[in-house]
Amino acid sequence: MANTQLQDEISYMKQMAEDGRKAPIAGGIIGVWWGDLTFVMLLVHWATLTDRLPLAIHNIGWVWLIYGVIGSIGTYVLVKKGENSPGANSVNSQVGGIAWMLSSFGILTFTIGSVIATSGFDLPLWLFNVILPVALICYGIVIGVIGTLTMNRKSGVVSGLSFLFAIGMFPFLLSPTIYLIAAFACLFISIASVASQGKITQ
Repeated sequence: MANTQLQDEISYMKQMAEDGRKAPIAGGIIGVWWGDLTFVMLLVHWATLTDRLPLAIHNIGWVWLIYGVIGSIGTYVLVKKGENSPGANSVNSQVGGIAWMLSSFGILTFTIGSVIATSGFDLPLWLFNVILPVALICYGIVIGVIGTLTMNRKSGVVSGLSFLFAIGMFPFLLSPTIYLIAAFACLFISIASVASQGKITQ
C-alpha cells in the first residue's frame, strides 16, 4: 500500500514537472517591443554616423537615453497588461523574466563601463561598438536557457543564430555598418525567439 502511494506521488510530481515545461511563457510581446524599438534606434544611430540624419553624433547619447525611457515605459505598460495572462506566474515565465532582466543589467553594465572608459580615460569611441555583439551574446544565452526550460529545439537554433550574428559583427567593429547589421539582427532574433516558442502569451 505504501509503495503504491509513493509511486502515485512520484507520478504526480513527474506530471507537474512535465506540465511546467509545457506551460506557456508570458512576456513574448515585450521581447518584440524591445526588438522593434532597438531596430529603429540602431537605424537612427547608423544614419547619424553616415550623415543621413541631421543629428550631431555627440548628441546620440541623449537619443539612446530617450530610447531607454520609452522602452521602460512600454515595458511597464505591457507587464501590467499581461499580469493575468495564461502562464504569467509559471516557473518558466519567472525564470525567463529574471534571465532577461539580468541580461539587460549585463548590457547596461558594459555600456556604463564604456562611457567611463571613453569619457574619463580617453579610450577610443569604437569601444561602444563592442556593446552590439555583447548584447547578441546575452540574447543567445537567455534564449538558450528558455529553450532548455521548455525543451524547445527551435529556441536552441535561434540561440545559435544570435551567437553567429555576434561573431559576424566583430569584423565591422570600426565601421558604422555594424549598427546596420545589429539593427536587422536584433529585429530578427526578437521575432524569431517568440515564434520559436509558439505558445508564448501576452
